[in-house]
Amino acid sequence: MQRVETRPPRMAWAFAQWQRCQSLWQHIEGQPTLATRTLVLGWIVTRALLFAGLLIGHSYCDPEFYKYAGELAVGRWPYTPAVPVEYPPVAIALILLPALPLLLFPGIAPRPDPAFNHITHIPMPDPLRYGAYGISFAVEMLLIDALTLWLVQRAARRFIISDSTGLRSGLLYIVLVFLSGSILQKFDLATGTCCLIALVALASQRNALAWGALALATLIKGFPLLAIPVLIGYQLLQTNQGNLWLALRERARPLLTGFLAFASVIAAWTLVVVIGAGLSGAVHTILYNTGRGTEIESLYANGTLLIGWLPGLHAYTKFNPLDLSRIVKSSLDGAIGVVSVVVFALCLLLAYGTFARAVQQARTAKHQHWYADLQLAGVGIVAVLLAFELTFRALPAHYLLAILPIAVLLRLPGLRLQRLWLVSLFVIVVAGQLLTMVWQDLVLLRPWAVLILTLRNCAWVVAFGVLLVALWGWGRRVTSRSGVMS
Repeated sequence: MQRVETRPPRMAWAFAQWQRCQSLWQHIEGQPTLATRTLVLGWIVTRALLFAGLLIGHSYCDPEFYKYAGELAVGRWPYTPAVPVEYPPVAIALILLPALPLLLFPGIAPRPDPAFNHITHIPMPDPLRYGAYGISFAVEMLLIDALTLWLVQRAARRFIISDSTGLRSGLLYIVLVFLSGSILQKFDLATGTCCLIALVALASQRNALAWGALALATLIKGFPLLAIPVLIGYQLLQTNQGNLWLALRERARPLLTGFLAFASVIAAWTLVVVIGAGLSGAVHTILYNTGRGTEIESLYANGTLLIGWLPGLHAYTKFNPLDLSRIVKSSLDGAIGVVSVVVFALCLLLAYGTFARAVQQARTAKHQHWYADLQLAGVGIVAVLLAFELTFRALPAHYLLAILPIAVLLRLPGLRLQRLWLVSLFVIVVAGQLLTMVWQDLVLLRPWAVLILTLRNCAWVVAFGVLLVALWGWGRRVTSRSGVMS
């Protein structure tokens, strides 16, 4: 007799529901208009929840942003001796822009606040004025967020074969940004948006736009400057010359165009600062982070806390009024300053070295496809940015926003690598949210709070390691149309 296998009723019901979900997904993904409407609906719902949380919990932007806006309202400009700033000029523009419409309403416009005098804890400015500015800043970030989602979907449609409607990449972006929880409080997403524009412009052979966008990203956070070698590497992928010197000569025109665009944007913004406030203001911004403390979320502070129970280390936390951060102090402070420089150099060399190897392998590959070149450039940019973020003496949750717009578009060669990449991103954002819930326990150095911090930081390291492994084996894996993840 033939044996007939039957599923238990509950399993059969679950299997039927799973099939329905798959059928619905295929139906949505197969229709570009419906896919776009789904993304718009998902964006509206998630961002409405974030905005409601901002209003209910009064979780407005960094108080330091409001301080700069208040100084501007009374005619004291940034970069002058009276208002030294730590941010590059485009970042300051993003901070000050939300204050401009409020200046028309004196009752809610930003003003200098006594809360910033003799700071010993996180300042609490005037709730009405600070709230109005915080809402205005959140609206600005939502506009940038909406633009970024549009760019992500557009890029996925054009450059990812398996995501012809952009639904997968768009939903991944919406969910990860929502879980990060910091988009309405920080401007880091603007950095990621500019990097995404640079990547898409590269693929469209619009070199001036690509390099100009990278310059804007540099003028927001500084460290995107490190991605210049990746843009050069992408140009080398566009030539069949086997000799490196000949390849550079063949691509000399687009490279020169790019360098000029980058230099022009940097020079124009820097000139505005120098004319308005003098050279000292620009120099202060560049040198500010050289004396930065070791913030509690950084890898170095994490390592110190893990061994802080050892005799003689004397690890403890302290509020830093200069940048409103929580730093870790111990007898290892002097060594951390040296170690951070060495580790940064090593990680950056790893990122550059594996990317250069991948470029060389891709140039000699017989079946390399154009979209694989773009994926390689995207992986290279994110790897270089991660090399800086991981080794910096601060690693707050909002740093992820600087790489997310490109990160959601990456399709790594190999199913295991792609899964590990996505898992690491989700662990970073989820553990980061848990960390905000137990922040006071972390300040008090409770072991279980330090464990959550360690889990989050391990996910950061894994994400960086996955990209290095992908770059190292790029030539072996990406040699055919099936070599790139779908």
